[in-house]
Amino acid sequence: MRTSEVAKTRGSTAVSLFVCLIVLLHLPLWAAAAEGDRGSLRASERASVEYLCHLYAIPPRICSRPISVTVARDVNHIPRHWRGFPSYAAGEARPWEGSILIVLSRCRAYPFGNPEQTLRHELSHVLLFRALGFPSPRWLDEGLAMRAGGDWSWQDRFFAVLALPSVANGKWKLSRVERDFRGGEGSVRRSYALAKGFVRDTFPRDEDVTAFVLDARRLRSVDRAFISRFGVSPDRAFREWARNLPWWGEWISWLSSTAILWIVITLLFLLAFVVAVRRRRKKYLSLPD
Repeated sequence: MRTSEVAKTRGSTAVSLFVCLIVLLHLPLWAAAAEGDRGSLRASERASVEYLCHLYAIPPRICSRPISVTVARDVNHIPRHWRGFPSYAAGEARPWEGSILIVLSRCRAYPFGNPEQTLRHELSHVLLFRALGFPSPRWLDEGLAMRAGGDWSWQDRFFAVLALPSVANGKWKLSRVERDFRGGEGSVRRSYALAKGFVRDTFPRDEDVTAFVLDARRLRSVDRAFISRFGVSPDRAFREWARNLPWWGEWISWLSSTAILWIVITLLFLLAFVVAVRRRRKKYLSLPD
């Protein structure tokens, strides 16, 4: 082996040993942090269950049913029967089983938030299912879960803005939101933001949520309850909501129209023509007589 190769091998070995040493030194700290998260989650679970049971008008005998919460430090500690959910997900709920998984290393990224937010989000899925007695449409399920999880402020608006041109033109239906929840990471985040915004503006107060859940439980249908309360279907209400958003609906609809698009293309063409004429004139003037 050449001297340079020996030096390179020794160097890479030294780096590997250094990395291993750093990992070993930090393992106790990571374990302590994970244990601290588990402790705070247990306290958060009790408060969240109490609030959500009241919000969704769940009878005490149903609310008292146990919920299994599994907390994994990272993906390597996920139990085998939980594996297979999306790589970006920080939590997952199985409402029919009454079970929840939280992966601490994936928390704090939109739309999951910190471990407490993620737990409240997943608890909402389980308790809404118990409140209704049947699965709810994804837009309502995720919208209420995001509402329960807490405020995301600018991140909600950022991911909603990505869909605004199509949404404001009425091309984005609730069926598209539902379908995008099964798509890639970008489309999922956008759907979370839209579902949360629509649910937040449709049910601004806790009393509104409670009354609607009671209607849906009585009618055994979210769609029928929505039509009974608002006089229109959820999809039509969603499209009207998108068109009438406070600061973007009308402007985005106008700016993304076909007429405006062709006007912009024409102006760009005229600008390119003027620039080309000026360049030719300048080149012509620089030629010797």
